[in-house]
Amino acid sequence: MKICSSSLVLLWRRILPQTFLLSLLINNVFSQAESLRVVTFKVAADEEFRFKAMWPAAIRQLIKEASKAFENHFNIRFEVKSFENWPSDNSIESTLELLNDLRKKVPKADNDIVLGFTSQPRLIDDLSGVATYLQGYVVVRELPSKYDMKFILIHELSHLFGAANLNDRNSIMNSENPGHEFDEFTARIILLNKNRNFNPNVFPLPKDKLDEALSIYSERKKLNLKEIDIFIQSAIFYLEKKDYDSVTRECRQAIQIDPDLAEAYNLSGIALRRKGEIDQAISQYQKVLQLQPELPEVHYNLGIAYSKRGMLDESIEEYQKAIELNPYYALAYSNLALVYLEKKMPDQAIEACQRALEIYPQLANALSALGAAYILKGKLDEAEDYSRRALEIDPALAGAHNNLGSIYFNKKMVDQAIDEYLKALEKNPEYGEAHYNLGLAYLFQSSFDQAIVEFVAAIRIKPDYYQAYSNLAAAYLEKKMLDKTIEACLKAIEINPNYVNAYSNLCYAYLLKDMLKEAEDACQRAIALNPLVAEPHNHLGIILEKQEKTEEAKAEYQKAVELKPDYPEAHFNLANLYFKKNLLPESALHYQKVIENKPGFGQAHNNLAVVYFYQKNYALAFEHMKKAEELGAVVQPDFKKEVLKKVKK
Repeated sequence: MKICSSSLVLLWRRILPQTFLLSLLINNVFSQAESLRVVTFKVAADEEFRFKAMWPAAIRQLIKEASKAFENHFNIRFEVKSFENWPSDNSIESTLELLNDLRKKVPKADNDIVLGFTSQPRLIDDLSGVATYLQGYVVVRELPSKYDMKFILIHELSHLFGAANLNDRNSIMNSENPGHEFDEFTARIILLNKNRNFNPNVFPLPKDKLDEALSIYSERKKLNLKEIDIFIQSAIFYLEKKDYDSVTRECRQAIQIDPDLAEAYNLSGIALRRKGEIDQAISQYQKVLQLQPELPEVHYNLGIAYSKRGMLDESIEEYQKAIELNPYYALAYSNLALVYLEKKMPDQAIEACQRALEIYPQLANALSALGAAYILKGKLDEAEDYSRRALEIDPALAGAHNNLGSIYFNKKMVDQAIDEYLKALEKNPEYGEAHYNLGLAYLFQSSFDQAIVEFVAAIRIKPDYYQAYSNLAAAYLEKKMLDKTIEACLKAIEINPNYVNAYSNLCYAYLLKDMLKEAEDACQRAIALNPLVAEPHNHLGIILEKQEKTEEAKAEYQKAVELKPDYPEAHFNLANLYFKKNLLPESALHYQKVIENKPGFGQAHNNLAVVYFYQKNYALAFEHMKKAEELGAVVQPDFKKEVLKKVKK
């Protein structure tokens, strides 16, 4: 299961004086974009702000003036679509925490931006406003001067279009002593972001604009003004480009300026996690939580990291905490579903996916996870429907291709399954589950060398992948590489001491090495852990037959085929046992079951030919003898002569 991409929030710090005077030039200094962009607002006012007389009219006037500035310069118009009461938490003392409270309580719905106004008396910081570039939320505090609030609003809204705090005394983006104009750098960034996406589940800029954005920020960095926001914003775009070393570099430079910069630690953690440095990533996230414990994105990112470490319960706790802090966090619900899937809890996964899709019906990751959940429940038609819907939205979604592969594999359409697993790996070469599933498909096709390559790749990506170790052992077993088989089984058992399949493969490896005591111990351990798994019963039957305990052996073979009716090896062993006891009809029945479930098993055709010969059905004996030869089985020459002699007669 392609783990989804990380979501983070950028909390811009504003250290603005409570009162200041400036005049914003509303001249067409910069080229306007040709088309008009209309940006919609949901306005939320807390209970303290609503004590103001005529507060909706005052807010509309503020937004109208900000809209005039943006429309004159950038052809961007702001429109208020709705007002909502915001029951802000009166115990909060930080403007940044108040922003999180707004996000928790006021959903965006179909609006681009949620704009909150507060008059909280307990706020002790000197931030007059905060905004989130990636989430599209803004909080503005009430100031004594409406004139000042207008420019606070313009300043914050500029951040939603990629603008950064600057050390430029003439710029509106100077946070400590704002100037009176949109400087050229800010104007270029806002114009680049003019048509940005405000959906929090989609990155604001398309991929073809990332390099242009980074170029603009790089030019600004050459001025060496040590502007923290420039480094942070650059890190965000490098993260989207998957240039993780550059993310780390930008964050390191930001931290040198401000060692308590939560955004830098969060971004650095994501880069480290994606590079596979999970412990270091967790350390970075924990630093963020020391600075901003109520930030839902950091709990979300910790959930991803813990999942990659195999700490599934801890991962669930972090996703649930993210959802508690932001009930509209669709990606957190979607990733929570993936953890439930890993714990084989499909009903809980389906519930989480449905909640994600209620929030954002076009979330391809949730549709893909829903498909995976229905695979676990054996509802393959529903699984295929959701997986294909996911690919219609996002054709590059590796998880949905992996789902289709598993659907085909369950239908025994192995070639089609392999095609889908390969597509998944083309989209995401580091998708451990797809490597594992591809290994299973190759193992089914008896392509043992290719299976080994895929299982090894899965283990490289996920070192505690005990299922991959166990199936790697199965591939080694087929190649009679018994020492490697035992080594892989023991590694799987070391990781998960209760993994039945590993004991089953270990039993068979010991059996082939004629280490019957060790083989029997491993089989009995597997059966004790789960008596409903067929393979250990089959292996124990072989051991008992070697000990000439034929009735006990027959009982174990019969148990194996009861548990797994399409188990060719158990049918073959049972057929051989019946043949030795001269129970020819029973023997023929089980050889036919072998051929039905494993048509390429030449030895079964050969043995069935012998049974038919003794039953004097020479035509069928000849037919199966020829098939055995076609499949490469060695037919005993004297037997062949006798069959041909009888057929000629």
